[in-house]
Amino acid sequence: MRKFLALLVVAFLCFATKVYAEDVATVTVTVANFPQKLQNRTVIVTLGNGPSDTKSTIIVLDGLNNYTETVTVVPSEYYCAAAVQYDALGDYPLQEIDQTTFLQVEDGNHYDLIYTLADSSWYESVTGQQRHYTLQPLETPPENYEPKPAQVGAYLTAPVGFSQHVIVYLQNLYTDDVYDLELYESNELAAVEPNALSGKYAFLSAYVVGDAENRYQFNCEQNELSTETGADFHLTVTDTANPDREMNTPSRDQNSTVQAANSFNNKNTDAPQQSTVEPKTVSQPVKQIEKQLDLLSLLLDFMPVVLVGAVLFAVRCKHRR
Repeated sequence: MRKFLALLVVAFLCFATKVYAEDVATVTVTVANFPQKLQNRTVIVTLGNGPSDTKSTIIVLDGLNNYTETVTVVPSEYYCAAAVQYDALGDYPLQEIDQTTFLQVEDGNHYDLIYTLADSSWYESVTGQQRHYTLQPLETPPENYEPKPAQVGAYLTAPVGFSQHVIVYLQNLYTDDVYDLELYESNELAAVEPNALSGKYAFLSAYVVGDAENRYQFNCEQNELSTETGADFHLTVTDTANPDREMNTPSRDQNSTVQAANSFNNKNTDAPQQSTVEPKTVSQPVKQIEKQLDLLSLLLDFMPVVLVGAVLFAVRCKHRR
């Protein structure tokens, strides 16, 4: 009887395990051809029973998992959605290569969801215009112009302590290519696009991500630059809420002592007063030395009187004895 019960338990466990194994499916989610400029972003993919499902399976894709992950789910119909984190305006929409929005998952099967970046943002696809800039008219390149690999960049002068995320747009006026550069506190508010094409570049615009109130205003020192002489645009951002904040250029001002000195010199332009202070500093040791010499000469002059007094005192004591 005991052997029969043991065999029954084993059979039940085997049967239950088999049912459980078949009662799930796997889904592999991948972001393919993710642009290099977005490699520091995280992609969030959700698999739920609908847009309002609070128990959706959430998949986080980033550089740590090479933007691919496999999850186990129970059979059901899933609503699939993917988005780039911190992209509330939809400037970087993702689309599944097979246009999969609803995925019917069955027992024991495996499914692949592959997302790529859409060709245009939601704003551009609806309005036909760019959200953050207006393209400049193209110019006729020189006769001997041939597009070659080049580098364009931008760096920022900002209030001390500025830690916002800035995006700068530059346009090649010969090829019509537009490059967006992302400036962070971590890259010292400077960025370059090493895979640009040579030519003449124009500054289009810059903005702070999430600055809905337009608190920060930008001014570019150069409107146009050529890669032949170096296309490194210098921008200044002003905090309209605190316009008197001290400014610095993190990518150029490497020495904190120099920064402090420059700041002091800029605020105190009456430098001639410093020349009148320096002679006083130099003359102090001279006065001290003269004072010491006068004291020494006084002691030397007084020494004979002291010696005569000592001799007379000694003679008087001798007579008394």
